[in-house]
Order: sequence, then structure tokens, then C-alpha cells
Amino acid sequence: MTRRHSTSGDSIGSPPAADAAIDALTTYATRYAELKARADKAARQARHGIGWPDCIAVERKIEAERHREQTEAFAELLPHTTVLIDRARAALQFQPPARHLAGWGLLVDDLEAAADLARDRLAHQTSDGATALRQCQVTWAERARFLKDLAVQDAPPLPGPELPAAEEARWTAHAQDIRRRHMMYLYESRYDAAGRQLTVVGVPNLDDPIDDCALIVAGDVDSNTMRALGRYDTYDQALAALPPPIQPGVLHPRGRFPQGAGAIPALADLIEDVAGATQSQTVAEAIGHVASDGTGPCHLAQLSDLLGECANFALATETVAGRDLSVRLRELIVQTDLLDRQLRQALVAFEDTIAVLPPHRTPQPRHIKPPPAVRTIPPPAPTQATPPRVPRRL
Repeated sequence: MTRRHSTSGDSIGSPPAADAAIDALTTYATRYAELKARADKAARQARHGIGWPDCIAVERKIEAERHREQTEAFAELLPHTTVLIDRARAALQFQPPARHLAGWGLLVDDLEAAADLARDRLAHQTSDGATALRQCQVTWAERARFLKDLAVQDAPPLPGPELPAAEEARWTAHAQDIRRRHMMYLYESRYDAAGRQLTVVGVPNLDDPIDDCALIVAGDVDSNTMRALGRYDTYDQALAALPPPIQPGVLHPRGRFPQGAGAIPALADLIEDVAGATQSQTVAEAIGHVASDGTGPCHLAQLSDLLGECANFALATETVAGRDLSVRLRELIVQTDLLDRQLRQALVAFEDTIAVLPPHRTPQPRHIKPPPAVRTIPPPAPTQATPPRVPRRL
């Protein structure tokens, strides 16, 4: 969204104060993300360098430093939060009626409550207030873009394109026919301030069939509710005519708090373990990190969780294509469960073999070239020879 300043002397705050507040919000969100990424990288390096059991103290030190720096960054933002909240509430007043407005109002109220709580915790620092303060910082960091999109507005959003009724009916019927024939190209989709799903699509030109054109359509492109709003010669023209996008929704409105996955070796590490294995037990242990045994996390269980979340997301798009994709992903989860059972059987088989590799499978020399007669890996055992077949004389 572009920033548009109001010339009326209202109580929202002067343009310089608004600019300073928006810049402070952007700076805080960027700084918060940088500190988190740096701390995560340092923690991974500590686990890789000194191992899991010994890195706990190091990780705690890293986290303490991150929280200290994030608190300092949040303290610099707090003086600007009142201006940001006031501007966001003013922007909500001139938004067109839409289903999402009530939820947006609650988010703004929640941001104000988080700022008030943070001021109280910073003024009366206690051991039990640190967690609440960190949660306030997370709230403002995660919702910074949403708040900024509202705070930069000084006027109602511009209306979207509209075609004359006859042209709309003509291009809508054409778009629906092209979609049914799988000849439509989807460029970009977004929601506007009125809560409409708008999509830029490419279709053959009705007036010149050998050429293509771009349409802006509203609604699900796979449903009968889709209608054409604008027709353009190029994608760039259609993109320029699109109303500004609003903040998309989330998959879990109430939040998601997954249980810790625990330490699972990466698949690349498991491949290296098996490649360097000398006993079947090592192979069984690698499979045990992939297949589910009911006692801990594993890759296939996480794959099923991932597919489930993807299916939920596809269904949450509330489109025909999303519903179809959700069904296909659920079918993949069933196949993943079948693969999991087969891998557990292979795990048991490896455990039961108690096998080791024969000693004649020696490694190749690295610094000398072995004589041609020396073979580090024996040739395969010869198969039983069969006597040549003598053709029968008729």
C-alpha cells in the first residue's frame, strides 16, 4: 500500500509522527527477525560442535542474549505504539464492509493490550514477567505488517475495476468456458479490502483468437460465481489495475502449539550413517528414525503431519481446487501410513539378521593406486554354468 497523509488536523497524529512510528515499527520487525535468525544459527552450530547433551548451557546463554536485545529493540518501539494503534483504528472506520473487519478490530485491540502489558512489565520487572514480555514482543513482531498496512492509510481504499454489464457477461462466460477446457493460465491471486478474491488470469482473446489477453476475475475460478471485472492486453496492465492486497488469513486462527519434535537426525545424516555402516543394527537404527515405533518422533510421522497441514491449508482456501487437492493429500497420508508399516517390518528384519559386512570389502586406498591385480571388492560369485544347448537334428 502507498502512504497517503491526511491534511486534516485530527487526533491521529501529524504526518511526521506517523512516519516516525511506521519507520520504528518496520525497524523493530526487521531487527526481531534478524536476532532470532542469528540465535537459531548459533544454537545449531553449538549442537553440531559440542553435541546435544553439552550444549544446553550454551543455548540458554544464546537465548538470554537474544531476549535481552529483543527487549531493547521493543523498548524503542513502545513510545510509537499509541500513534500506530490510533491510525489503525482510524483506517478501519473507512474500510468497506467485509467479513474480516471484526477480526481486524480484535487484532488492533490485542496489539494495544500487548503494548500496555509490556510497559507494565518493563516498569515493574519481575521474574515471572519475562515470559509475558516476550509474548508481547512476539505479538508485535508477527503482526507488524498487518498494523503497518492499516497505519499507512489516510483514505478509503480505491475501488476495483468494473466492466459494463454486457461486457462483463460476455467475458465471464468466455472465462468459465476456457477454465472448463483447462486453457486458463493463473497469474496472481489476492483479496481486496472488500474481501473479494481477485485473480489475474490469461485467456485467449475473444476479439482476436490467435492472441491472448489478461482478465481480472472475482471469486473462485472453478465455480459458477466467478465473474470478469476487467479485460487488459497484457499482464502488467492487469496487475496495475488490481486493488492493493490486504493481509491474508492464517491456517490456525486460535494458534498452534505443536509438541516439540525432539532431536531427529536429518535424512542426509542417516544416509551417511548407512553408507558408513558395518553392522545391520546401524541400518535398523537409521530406519527407526524414519519409521514410527510409537516411542518417539520420526520422519514419516512428521511427513504425515506435514501432509495433513497441507491438506488443511488447501481446504481452508475455500475453493473447488483446494477441496480436490485436500482429498488427494489425504490419500497420500494413507500411502505414507502403509509405507511406515512396511519400513517397520524392514526394521525388524534388519534387527533379526545380526549381520556384519564381510572383511574382504576393504576400503579403496586414498593416497596410492592399487596394483591392477588387487581387488578391494571381490567379483560376484559365478553362477552355475549350464551346458550349451545342442540343436536337435530333425
